[in-house]
Amino acid sequence: MKRESFIKLTLKGLGYIILGNALCLFMTMGLGMFGVNLFTKVVSISCGTLIFYLLVFTLAWKDGTRERGLIKLGRESCEKKYRWIAIGVILFVFAALPSVILLLNKLFFPEQDLLILYRFVSGSAYPFVMAFVPPITTESKAWVETSLREIDNMSVIFPILMTAYYLLIPVAAQVGYYIGFNDKLNKDKIMYK
Repeated sequence: MKRESFIKLTLKGLGYIILGNALCLFMTMGLGMFGVNLFTKVVSISCGTLIFYLLVFTLAWKDGTRERGLIKLGRESCEKKYRWIAIGVILFVFAALPSVILLLNKLFFPEQDLLILYRFVSGSAYPFVMAFVPPITTESKAWVETSLREIDNMSVIFPILMTAYYLLIPVAAQVGYYIGFNDKLNKDKIMYK
């Protein structure tokens, strides 16, 4: 048993980001069967956020637990304290990249509608798209003036808010590592303190 490399942990983190996006996408599409109402919006946003950030937390927590074991066995002399902040920043850039592309699409290339593709690439943002971007209907003015482009109904602030939403990735990663390294989820310590 040895310490995992920075690159290997980063690649695992990218895999967990992709898995989180896929799980959020399937959950939101499944809830879409019940219609788009306030209940489904709240459930999909809260559950999607929980799923996405718990996956990042879990990966860092496992590494913190492993690191604690390595130091306890004497295989490593000291911990790498801020490694998960650096990994979290890389994961943030990877997760926020579709939101930045969507912002550029809205500002500079409005004739291209990447919002539909954005839902599938960034599945953790799909509940927010469902909640905050009004769909185009046949009665709307946008239907008459243009062809079907949902990006016309999207506010410029939406991709900025989604980029800010992903800023919690380094925090979730560092908190997960801290809890795993310091054994904060040990049921014996929780019950008997």
